[in-house]
Amino acid sequence: MKKANLLIVLLIGITASAQFDNTFGIKAGANYSKYTTDYDTYKRKIGYYVGGFFNIRISEKTSIRPELLLANQGTKTSIEINNDFNGSPNIVEGEIVSNINQLVILLPVNFRVELIDRLHLELGMQAGYLVKIQEVLKKVPYDPSLEGEKNKYPLSELDRFDFGLNGGLGFDLTDRLELNARYGLGLIELNNFYKTSVISLGLGFKI
Repeated sequence: MKKANLLIVLLIGITASAQFDNTFGIKAGANYSKYTTDYDTYKRKIGYYVGGFFNIRISEKTSIRPELLLANQGTKTSIEINNDFNGSPNIVEGEIVSNINQLVILLPVNFRVELIDRLHLELGMQAGYLVKIQEVLKKVPYDPSLEGEKNKYPLSELDRFDFGLNGGLGFDLTDRLELNARYGLGLIELNNFYKTSVISLGLGFKI
């Protein structure tokens, strides 16, 4: 009896999926992210994302799209140093530059509506979970030998969950290939000093 009930549920699910033309797909692209704080030392850096999506059609013009993504994002830090930096007249002046790279699992869920033929508006929310974080020194005027050095941050001391809003546009280049542009803004102040801000651009392929 239980097997029969399970079979009925599966048949209903398959029938509903076919009726509403739900689609799976994979996507990948680049992002341009930064920390938003009261300080101007944080700049945008280039990263990437890869993952998949499931488009759940509600009507001919609307759908809900949950996604599961793995993203490299974070921020670039830029600090000017001069003779007043530590009170030493012999310090080498210049700019210390580093990238803070975060590996994050993202779960966006967007409501999509077709504005005109092939052009979709996307609005929704997004949860994030921090998997890894490290700082890579890019430019160190007073000691170039430090450039390229990587410093890992202990995850146990950091806020690992994030939540925010996102929105953007999607355009169907073909019946299977689509172009996506999106902006995401974190609502939670992580580690008591920053929120996330991410611009992304990429391609999706419907399977």
